[in-house]
Amino acid sequence: MPRVNAYRLRHLARVYAQEAAASKPFTDLLAEAAVSPDVMEDMSAKIELTAEAQVVELACHALSDKTFAARAGLSTPGAKTLLAYLARASETVGQVLQFAQKYYALEDPDLQFHLVRSDRGPIVALESGVLAGHQARRHRELLVFGMFRRVQQIAGPDFGPLALYLDTPDAEHCAALAQLVACDVFCGHGMNGVGLPVGGLDYPIPTFDADLLDHLQAHGDARLEKASQDIPSLSQKVIKLVRRQLPGHLPSGDEIADTLCMTRRTLTRHLAAEGTSYKALAETARCDMAKRLLVGEGNIAQVAFLLDFADQAAFSVAFKRWTGTTPAQFKRAHV
Repeated sequence: MPRVNAYRLRHLARVYAQEAAASKPFTDLLAEAAVSPDVMEDMSAKIELTAEAQVVELACHALSDKTFAARAGLSTPGAKTLLAYLARASETVGQVLQFAQKYYALEDPDLQFHLVRSDRGPIVALESGVLAGHQARRHRELLVFGMFRRVQQIAGPDFGPLALYLDTPDAEHCAALAQLVACDVFCGHGMNGVGLPVGGLDYPIPTFDADLLDHLQAHGDARLEKASQDIPSLSQKVIKLVRRQLPGHLPSGDEIADTLCMTRRTLTRHLAAEGTSYKALAETARCDMAKRLLVGEGNIAQVAFLLDFADQAAFSVAFKRWTGTTPAQFKRAHV
């Protein structure tokens, strides 16, 4: 399972401590997610992505407030990461996105930024190779609302209007979130991301610095080269193998185990230790690819065939379970 720096968790703890309803100690939430309290003091500590997501969900539950994750994201302070410095030195918002797509793996090896075109303007959607948005909606809201705040911080107060897209079908929850950001929050879209204004990718960054940008890129490339030598987790290997055969044949867990030269029981045990399962990883791969194919030219029946479903009806049932919306509704929303 991918491991991420615990700085997001430490920020979450600070915000949680300020909540009037926080009667349950944050350390208890860490214990429930099997996270050592030592990570709160060690600035270089890393935790498993699924554990971070679980703590976010537990915090919302402890507060009886589903908006807590989004509010924590909105209170994200200016980051001091390589990507944050690159963003400030970039020439345009589009260049910031390019750097995010390239260098964010240094902060989170799992999260990816995917550009979706729409009539309202480009949408920067967050995708995960391991943890799908519908599996941990509050965690994805923490990330999306944090990205929303970062965009405002980087591009300046005159950039907008922005919008938010969430895969939750909960319209009442989205209405509550819209009040937090004073912008449109579209729910049931089968993705999670920030909508930019038309032409927003060409918007100039006021702090552009070409010389600093060259220096930061060289540093980032060196770090990426070093990071590429790290051994990927079993979850990453499995989802890569599944994606390699899609569109087309969806490999079974036994086939994946054979490819990795292990028994199915061993595969199941090791994935469970990483907080996931073959079924969850395969569904994540299918869900993400379904969204991309539906946004493209393929019709629903073709997408069902390409993702190895028995028929269109079976695909529609699965897609509704993953995203809270039907393939037809998702496709119409992204025409």
